[in-house]
Amino acid sequence: YLCLTKGQGEAEEAPVYLVVEKILAQHEHLPPEWPVHGTTGYDFVFQLNNLFIDSRAEARMTRIYRRFARTADDFDAVLYQSKKKIIRLVLASELNMLANRLDRLSERNWQTRDFTHNSLREALAEVAACFPVYRTYVTERDITAQDRNFIDWAIAQAKRNSVTSDRTIFDFIRSVLLAVPDPETDREFRQEAIDFAMRFQQFTAPVMAKGMEDTAFYIYNRLVSQNEVGGDPRRFGISVAAFHKLCRDRAERWPAAMLATSTHDTKRSEDARARLNVLSEVPEEWQKRVTAWVRINERHVRLVDEVRAPSAGDEYLLYQTLLAVWPLEEGGGELLPSLRRRVSAYMEKACREAKVHSSWAEPNPLYEEAVAAFVEALLAEGENPFLDDFLPFQRRIARLGMYNGLSQCLLKLTVPGVPDIYQGCELWDLSLVDPDNRRPVDYARSLHMLTDLRNRVAEAGDEGLRDLVSEYLGTMADGRIKLYLIWRLLACRRERAELFREGGYLPLAAGGPLAEHVCGFARRLGKRIVVAVAARFFAALTEEARTEPCGSVWVGTSLEAPADCPGGWYDILTGRYVETSFEDEREVLPLVVFATLPVAFLEYRPTED
Repeated sequence: YLCLTKGQGEAEEAPVYLVVEKILAQHEHLPPEWPVHGTTGYDFVFQLNNLFIDSRAEARMTRIYRRFARTADDFDAVLYQSKKKIIRLVLASELNMLANRLDRLSERNWQTRDFTHNSLREALAEVAACFPVYRTYVTERDITAQDRNFIDWAIAQAKRNSVTSDRTIFDFIRSVLLAVPDPETDREFRQEAIDFAMRFQQFTAPVMAKGMEDTAFYIYNRLVSQNEVGGDPRRFGISVAAFHKLCRDRAERWPAAMLATSTHDTKRSEDARARLNVLSEVPEEWQKRVTAWVRINERHVRLVDEVRAPSAGDEYLLYQTLLAVWPLEEGGGELLPSLRRRVSAYMEKACREAKVHSSWAEPNPLYEEAVAAFVEALLAEGENPFLDDFLPFQRRIARLGMYNGLSQCLLKLTVPGVPDIYQGCELWDLSLVDPDNRRPVDYARSLHMLTDLRNRVAEAGDEGLRDLVSEYLGTMADGRIKLYLIWRLLACRRERAELFREGGYLPLAAGGPLAEHVCGFARRLGKRIVVAVAARFFAALTEEARTEPCGSVWVGTSLEAPADCPGGWYDILTGRYVETSFEDEREVLPLVVFATLPVAFLEYRPTED
């Protein structure tokens, strides 16, 4: 990869693989001149997760959330107030330091020396609260057009929000952040302005991180699978076409960027989010269930200093949390006690991070105890009306979530980029934010399962592979089907390394009654071609989760085949051959590839003459 320039256009190969843990806003791009291979993949977490959120449900999910959480605030309002709170309570000394420096700069010109220290401090806080990205990268040598736009946008927003009568103070701040020379003291002003701008951009980063990730994400709980590092709840789902565009952009600009789905810092693991995304497919049923649960559990609610405990918003978060992490294994008599400990610890952290009824700086023991007691009551053993109603719905969501997990696993391992697998995610992982996602991983169990899987695949051969995969799908909860998918696809990547490293990305259009449920593309390098196909939105493809989203449901649905590929395709996952057909003078792949699994990975193998 050529990313270090040298001399007149002469390039030097990067000596190491280097990626940056950079959180990109949805309207932000990694600077192309950076000598790196890309990011660590938080942008991909958001892109892939959104593919499994049904955007048609956005208005309905918003109404449900606002009704039950008893709030009218949108995420913009929550984020703005959260950032202002962080500036006031956590970063006040850093703001004072910046205001002191800005005050000294203002004294250099008669037009700005009347700005008071307090007015400069408040204006700086407003600009930081309105900043649309974590930070800019202004240096003494350069300011990019992207950074200039971010600064201009923040200044304009701050002007609209400000109640001050003299808004020229924001023009002064803009001139400093952009290092616009003072006509009277050009060189000296510019040096001091650049120093201030560089310090200010180190201030906006923690404001955004603490305000969004560590505050707003624990308050705005419409669909918490979106409340993820690198995510943005204002974007509710993306189309297959939008996902293809993002993948093509990555192939062209950052083909070796990392592809993450779970990390040490994610708020929920990939499989927990995959479950929660199903709620966007069943908003009516979700509303009915939440209505019932609130009614059943009202008797467990307490009043703490005339405040409902848990608050309606925290209760709404709790129900999603239980759906996300309810274990797949029965677990015997330890299931409920273990779950109570994990969920109680998480809710305590969530309440403190939200900083509404408790906080790390000023814990509210009475509120936290009431929330813990509520969790205990919901997960009590013996006669429990809540669990009687909750568990049938949870089982359906869990099954559909596993289908989502298979699809997102296939896509991560086949789109442009370098896939990363977080500890324990070789099998189903239903973890919450740290410290929950730091629990010990049973690698011995995983190794034993992988060894058994390899032996059984070798014994089955192509002839018996389909039956073996059907068996694994039939016992999805044990995780073997996910492990099989990862093992098979990583082996394929190793054997076809050049194709995955340099191959182009070709979106393939689906047709037929279930076209919107299909995401398919080809990776092509010369005559070597593979096709990946993943299904989505499984709730509509199954009947109460008792049928598989495979087989006859796909009759009439097809996928455009890559051009100039007559003949057969070998499905690496099931050992089957699939023939292309012709419709309206166009080659298509009938989605009989979904006869066994809701995912397929095909290698082109031309029919011999």
